[in-house]
Parts: sequence; C-alpha cells; structure tokens
Amino acid sequence: MEPDSTFLVVLLLVISSGLVYAAIRFRPLAAKIASGTGALAIAAVAGMVAVNVYYGYYQTWSQLSSDFSGSYSSFTTPARGGRTGHGANLHGRMQTVLFPGAASGISRTGYVYLPPQYFQAKYAHVRFPVLELLHGSPGSPANWIVQINVAGIMDRLLSQHRAGPMIVVMPAFNAGRHFGECVDAPGAKNDTYITRDVRQDVLAKFRASADPAQWGIGGYSSGGYCAANLSLRHRGDFGAAGIMDGYFRPTDGPAAAALHGNRAVEAQNDPLTSAADLRPGVSPLPALWLSAATGTSKYARGAEAFVAALHGVEAVTLVHQPGAGHNFYAWRAVIPRMLAWMWTAVAPPDLRVQFPIAGPVDRSQVVPPLSPSAASSLAPGPRSASPVATRRSVARAVARAHH
Repeated sequence: MEPDSTFLVVLLLVISSGLVYAAIRFRPLAAKIASGTGALAIAAVAGMVAVNVYYGYYQTWSQLSSDFSGSYSSFTTPARGGRTGHGANLHGRMQTVLFPGAASGISRTGYVYLPPQYFQAKYAHVRFPVLELLHGSPGSPANWIVQINVAGIMDRLLSQHRAGPMIVVMPAFNAGRHFGECVDAPGAKNDTYITRDVRQDVLAKFRASADPAQWGIGGYSSGGYCAANLSLRHRGDFGAAGIMDGYFRPTDGPAAAALHGNRAVEAQNDPLTSAADLRPGVSPLPALWLSAATGTSKYARGAEAFVAALHGVEAVTLVHQPGAGHNFYAWRAVIPRMLAWMWTAVAPPDLRVQFPIAGPVDRSQVVPPLSPSAASSLAPGPRSASPVATRRSVARAVARAHH
C-alpha cells in the first residue's frame, strides 16, 4: 500500500472513527484524552494523505522518505551502457551542482542530468544540447527527481530511440517560501540568475553547447509561466520552450506578488502580451510546445489564449489532457512527449543523424499559424484591424473566458 492509495485514506479514517468511538465509550479520563488525541492526529494524517492522493506528490514510500531526509541518492545511478538497439541498458547520471550567480548575486543548489553518452569515449568531444527545467511554486528542483523521475524518463526515451542525449539542468528560482517566479524584482534577480548565471555555470562545468538555438527551457505550473516568459523576453537565448499547465499573465499566478504589483514591470513579464505583440516573420523565435489539463479550466483557457495570440506568427504544438488536473499525475504523463519533442527542436543536425528517432515525429497536435486574414475572422471588429491588434483581441477574449 503506497502513500497515494485511496484505501490508505479510508483505512485512516476508519481508525480515527474507532478512536472517536472509544473516546466516547471509555470512562477513565486519561483513556478519553488519549483516544481523542489519537483520533485527531490520525484524521490530520488522513487529510494529508488525501491531498497527496489528489496532487500525486508521492507515489512510493521511498519518494516520501527521500524528500523528508533530503537525500536523493536512491534516485541516481552511475552512467553506463550504450545505444546499440531498442531496450539498450542506458543510465545517465544525476549530479547535485552549486550554481553561484555572478551577475545576479544568487547562489543556489540544483541538479544536472548527464546522458550516458556524455561519459563514452566516442562522444568525448561532443558538446550536448541543454534543457533547463523549472519547477512549480511551491516547489524545488528535487521535484524533477522525486515526483517526476526525469532521469528515468530520459533513460527510457534514449533506450527506445525516442530522443537523443541532452544535458538536463534543474535550477531553483525560489528561496524558501519566497516565490521568485523567474523575474527580476527588488531583492532577487531570478530572471538574470536563470537566463545568464545558470547558463554560464553549466558552460563552465560541462560539455554543453554554447549555441543558443541548442538550449531549451521548460516547466510545469509556475515553471511553465517561467518558460513562456523567459523564452519570449530573451528570444535569442532559447531555441525552444515546453510549457506544461503554465499561466500566461503575472496576475494569474504568484508573479504579480513577486513583482510587488508594479504594473509597468508586470507588462514586461506578460507572455500573453509579448506573444500578441509579435509580428509575422519575426526572428529569432523559439519553437513552442504546450500541454493543458482540461480538468482545470484556468490553465486550459490560458493555453488556448496564448496559442490564439500566436496566430499568424508560428505553429504551436498544443496537447490537451482531457479531464486531467493541475497535479503531478498530469505532468508525469505528458513530460515524455515534451522531452521527445524538445530533442527534435534543439538537437543540431549532426547529432540528429547519429541519434535518429524511431518513427516519424508526431505532428498531429500541431496548431498551425493562421494567415492575418484568417486570424482576423476569429474576432469581432473591422476587417481592417491590424494583425497584432486582432491577435490581442482574440487572446484576451479567450483569456477572459475563464474568469
């Protein structure tokens, strides 16, 4: 029986009810107090387990133990194996890394996944593409190790020839209970830390590509907002962005508080507005992949508004997860697709030749860009309106629908 078991919740509630009955029936005061205290404690634990069942934080007792102890050695393995065929025994290496930020003045610990090929003599001179993965709020980089198991997923994708070798970097953008949301604000330059400092530290410590087109950024929830915001704020720095259940306006999440309600700075960190301001043919522009859990309308409508804002500018891959919630169950289910897509977006041609994927790339979920005339037909108003103004009106109409 694992910690995400509904049966465990029921069992704890039954035990708590039994203790309440005992507190009523027992005559000795000490027995009543002990039974009542036990009933309250177990009921509280049942509540915590119920929350875990809903959000999917911990699926195994080892995950729970590692998170409480702060030791994640059981989720890391030494790199070994080669890519010789389907089912090859591949294991990358997960490392704990200190990222001291020279430009931001921030110094935090994160994690780096190195693919098995990184340690093989054949690829000793290869500089690998990089993906920065950003967690949610509240959260930490360890969520990618424990709750998501990104190392195991990458190993499996490599073995199945669904992706090639990438360095995966998992930095922290929050400090304790302070939600930084990857923005530069008084007291914490998290944008600078993620986009400049972490990159420079990775380039200094690992054989990572220095080509911005070979850097991707992705995340879930607040990390999804970060991926959307930073990839459009720094369009020349990222070749691709993967956004899982992100929000797209500062006021829709913790970013507004991180920016202290400063409207001018909020406007500079508004992915929805940034997307609507883009003009057809603009370059450079990162490739974009989105997933949206339809069980939480806020995030689904936000993703649709973001896609609407990009009509006429770029084709976007949008994956709907019917009935899924805003939780780790949804993100664990969809991240293999995002990682496989990310490889095709950031890998250089020579590596794509050495590591061809098995089968064609799934394009069935791609939402193509509309022509300015087609985009204008989606919104009310005069047909002479500019494409930028039209995309803005469409995106805002979609975004307002969830309020």
